[in-house]
Amino acid sequence: MGGDKLKRILFKGDKVIWIVFITLCAISWVEVFSATSRQTYGSGSYWSPIIKHTGFLIGGIFVAWFIHNLKAQWIDKCSKIIYWMGLAGLLWAQIGGAKLNDSARWISIFGITFQPMELAKMGLVMMTARILAKYQEEDGTSPLAFKEILKYSIFPILIIFKENFSSAFLLSVTIYLMMLVGRVPRRQLLTTLGAAFAVGAIGLITLISIPESVKDMGRFGSKAITWKHRIVDAFNSKPITAEEYDENENEQRTYSHIAVASSHLLGCGPGNSIQRDFIPHAYSDYIFAVIIEELGLIGATIVLLLYLTLLYSCGKIAKKCDDPYAAFLSMGIGMIIVTQALLHMYISVGNFVTGQPLPLMSQGGTSFLINSVYIGFLLCISRYAKASDKKATIV
Repeated sequence: MGGDKLKRILFKGDKVIWIVFITLCAISWVEVFSATSRQTYGSGSYWSPIIKHTGFLIGGIFVAWFIHNLKAQWIDKCSKIIYWMGLAGLLWAQIGGAKLNDSARWISIFGITFQPMELAKMGLVMMTARILAKYQEEDGTSPLAFKEILKYSIFPILIIFKENFSSAFLLSVTIYLMMLVGRVPRRQLLTTLGAAFAVGAIGLITLISIPESVKDMGRFGSKAITWKHRIVDAFNSKPITAEEYDENENEQRTYSHIAVASSHLLGCGPGNSIQRDFIPHAYSDYIFAVIIEELGLIGATIVLLLYLTLLYSCGKIAKKCDDPYAAFLSMGIGMIIVTQALLHMYISVGNFVTGQPLPLMSQGGTSFLINSVYIGFLLCISRYAKASDKKATIV
């Protein structure tokens, strides 16, 4: 069997998405290996973190390959199942889930922990695509679609908001963009945007105004004060002297900025980062800072272009689909991956601090596997869209 024929059998679907996926995995393997220096020092095991990450990389590639061989119709049939599983997981995490980093975001089964939040995000994106497809009309989408999407969205987003504001924000933005692309009536979208701005402004003013004593009112009070400090610090334009600056209080931002500032065009080379030893969670929430330091501005630009290429490919796939569900799901997947990637990059180089891994790059089992499922969905849909396009050409 020839090499080209073997490739066509093993790697079906959109070739660009395959290239982007494998390239991101390859960069991830190198950069996570480099960025886990603090982790290896703390655990005393040099190889353990990268062996674990390699296992997730191989598992993720296999998951994407397995799903891309399935029939596209099966994805639609799984939408409700995944949605309700994700919602059940969120509730389980709140009631009896394991707490890591003082947050009830994890479920532990037989010693294996995973984030139900990632599954819930996937389920909501799939349900939104399903609802938009269901209510498509000749002149746009029925107003009923907005009400049904709101009904399915409000509860999981509120639970996620309680534990991770940035994840709830990203998910809300993704759902809104899907409705925008899905031609939901403009009046409903503008009303929602106005209400969101009003609630956000009231929430921001309230958060900034709360007294420091609130931090003694349990975990929620402590998180509220943390967010207050982050917001005030991010928008504080008042210059401070070196003597006034507390690098321990601003550890993540300080050393990520040093990594970016010392990068230049080509960087110091893979595995040669210095700031990785000082940035907390350099292998997850701040891996882009390590990428900039080691691969330079050129390498960072290539990584950015890979994500933008993925989003562009999702749009091309959506245009070829004659099934509205497949088209909306393709765009939803592109939006949720790329918006998270852009936020992670902004956090790494900006003044705002929050925890968001870089999709398909950061260390993290649940996040990487879920994103691999997204890639599998895209490849499966692209196979379907390609077949439909060929039939249309023949006709």
